[in-house]
Amino acid sequence: MLDVYKSVFKLEGQPFRLSPDHHFSFGHQSYDDAKSYLKYAIHEGEGIVAITGAPGTGKTTLIASLISEVDIDQVQIGVITNVQLDSSNLLDMVIDALSLTLDRSDNVSAMQSFKLYLQHQYQKGRRVILIVDEAQGLSAELLEELRLFSNFQHNCNLLLQIFLVGQEPLMDIVRSPGMEQLHQRLIAAAQLKPLTYEQTVDYVIHRLECVGWKGDPSITDEAFSLIHKFSAGVPRRINLICHRLFLHAGLKERHELVGGDALNVIVELHKEGLLTSVARQALGEYVGGVKDMIAD
Repeated sequence: MLDVYKSVFKLEGQPFRLSPDHHFSFGHQSYDDAKSYLKYAIHEGEGIVAITGAPGTGKTTLIASLISEVDIDQVQIGVITNVQLDSSNLLDMVIDALSLTLDRSDNVSAMQSFKLYLQHQYQKGRRVILIVDEAQGLSAELLEELRLFSNFQHNCNLLLQIFLVGQEPLMDIVRSPGMEQLHQRLIAAAQLKPLTYEQTVDYVIHRLECVGWKGDPSITDEAFSLIHKFSAGVPRRINLICHRLFLHAGLKERHELVGGDALNVIVELHKEGLLTSVARQALGEYVGGVKDMIAD
C-alpha cells in the first residue's frame, strides 16, 4: 500500500498506528495522574497501585513509557500479560516475567529462592516491581495470592511492589466482599479517561508533530469535531479514523482535510463493521440530522 505519509505529505513516519508505541505518548490529565501515582509508588516503595481504563485508552502505552524511563540499575520491572493463569503456575509466571533463573525443583524451593532473590535486590538498593496487565481477568483467588506476594518484607520494607492494570471491572473485583485486605493495600487507584474535544485536537497534532508535520495537510475544526465524536475520545479509535482519513486524503492528494472527508471515512468504517455500537448509533443520528437540515 502506498505510504501516503511520506510520499504525499512528506512526513517521517506513520503517526496513527493502532499498536501501542510509547514514543508517541501524549500527556493529558488522567494519563499524567496515573503515571505520577506509579512513579510515586516506585519512589516510596510501598503498596499496590491499580490503573484502569476502557480498551484503547492507553494503558499499555503507559506501562511501556514508565518502563522506558526507569533506571534499570535501581528498578527491575517484570510484566505479566497472560491473564489465563491459575494458582498452580502463578509463581512460575512471576519468575519468568522477571527473567530469573531460580531453583524450581518444587514450589517450596521456588518460593524460598524467590524470597532470597528479593532480599538480595533490596540489600543492593534495587526495587522489584511486578506489573500485571489485563488484571481484570484474574480471579479473586489469584488477586489474593498476588496480595500475599506483596507481603514479603525485610526490616519492615516491602520487597515486591505490584501494579495492577486493567479495564474498569478490575476495581469492582477489588471492592467486592472478601477482598478487603487487597483493597486496603492499595495506595492509589487511577483511571485513564477518554479525551475531551480539546485533548483530541492536541493528541492528533502531537502525533503528527512527532513525525515532522508542518501543517500539511491542514485539518478543519469540523473534521476534528467528527473525529472526536465518532472516536468518543478513545486514542485507539482516534488512530483508526485518522489513519484511514490520511490514506483517503493521500490517495486523492488532498492537502486540506474537511468535515466531508472525515464523514466519508467514518461511513466506510461503519460499512466495514469497525465502529462501536455507540458510534454506529451516533452516525445514524448525525446523518439523519443532516438530512433534516437539508430538507428544511
